[in-house]
Amino acid sequence: MIKVQSLDHPKLRPLVVRRVDQNGQAFAVLEDSLGFAHGPFLIPWDGFSKVVRHFNGENSLSTIQSLVLNETGGYLAIEHLCELVDRLDRSMHLDGPTFASFIRAYRAEPIRPPAYAGRAYAGEASALRDQLDRFFQNPHGAGRPSRRSPPNGEGSIRAILGPHIDFHRGGPVYTWSYRELVERSDAEIFVVLGVAHQYCKNRFVLTCKHFDTPLGLARTDSDYVSRIVDRVGERYLDDEPVHRGEHSIEFQAVFLRYLLGDDRPFRIAPILVGSFHDLIRSRIDPMSDPEIARFVAALREVESESGAKVAYIGGIDLGHIGREFGDPDLLDQAALDRLRVFDASMLDRAIAGDAEGWFRVAAEVDNRHRICGLAATYTLLKTIGPAKGRILKYDQAVDSARTCCVSFASVVFETETKA
Repeated sequence: MIKVQSLDHPKLRPLVVRRVDQNGQAFAVLEDSLGFAHGPFLIPWDGFSKVVRHFNGENSLSTIQSLVLNETGGYLAIEHLCELVDRLDRSMHLDGPTFASFIRAYRAEPIRPPAYAGRAYAGEASALRDQLDRFFQNPHGAGRPSRRSPPNGEGSIRAILGPHIDFHRGGPVYTWSYRELVERSDAEIFVVLGVAHQYCKNRFVLTCKHFDTPLGLARTDSDYVSRIVDRVGERYLDDEPVHRGEHSIEFQAVFLRYLLGDDRPFRIAPILVGSFHDLIRSRIDPMSDPEIARFVAALREVESESGAKVAYIGGIDLGHIGREFGDPDLLDQAALDRLRVFDASMLDRAIAGDAEGWFRVAAEVDNRHRICGLAATYTLLKTIGPAKGRILKYDQAVDSARTCCVSFASVVFETETKA
């Protein structure tokens, strides 16, 4: 059930606030990083700092009037305050009736439309197939998959880690783990753990929506997801709209549709994993957090009870360094080499199935290399159980100005064959 915030106690949604100066006057620009609001909202800086900053959901309109009077000595007429609140509500910068109505309508839709088709990858089916074909045939790609059955005597694929960087920078690297997946996994359900790059109230975000792609639907197993919800609670659907603009699962859905299509029926269980930053600061192993331990246990239990063949996909990138991410200097070869060495130490822990070590290596340096797949990979490693990992391909995408480097890899985990 969606709780509607009263406009009598206005509450700003989580927004990015920037100060800009135009013609000698200062303004606040309120921006919604989730993309729900109707564009940025521009307001004089004093209007934000002396009025709107009090929109915390606890202050009534009369209280806000009093706060403004006490702080500025000026009287703010109630009709002007109500007009401002109404404008912010209608633009969906407030957690109010308009936003609540939007969320209700979104949740009623059974399908999540592709957010990045025509932007991060080709938006038309034949062009997208051609694009993905080229990735597999690229000199740095894995070559065409043969779609053979898992061979006797080899461990089957338990999980993969693949990138979630945009296709034009990372396309060929995706192909290595996905070739292994299509050739050596007979999974019916793929639990896809993506990265929530935006603010979430909870550490995990579930949805029952099907993921549309230019190549057709990647259908979500709503029963499987509902069983997870039964164990962890409906609050993990509260942040469901975050899925709307998140690319980390969408890109995996595109590859699955391309490789499996309608020839091999499959379903997905899409899960976004939020930040573990507080645990990094406190150096606490994530499984000490009851919320994380309960969620991992739920994933294991639902898989065990489903009777289905299940594999896991982690849509993750590794390091993010350079001025674009807040570092002071341009990137030289020494900086890229240091990141490569650090990534190798992280991946060594991952392929050993050492979730604690994976987390510890990043936490010991306060995640200064900004491993954005840290939480999703930890969750995957804790869920899949004993498995042997192999690094298939690693790469770094560096911009021409040397202000940005993102690293990523394809990794495969196999179940060990019993003697």
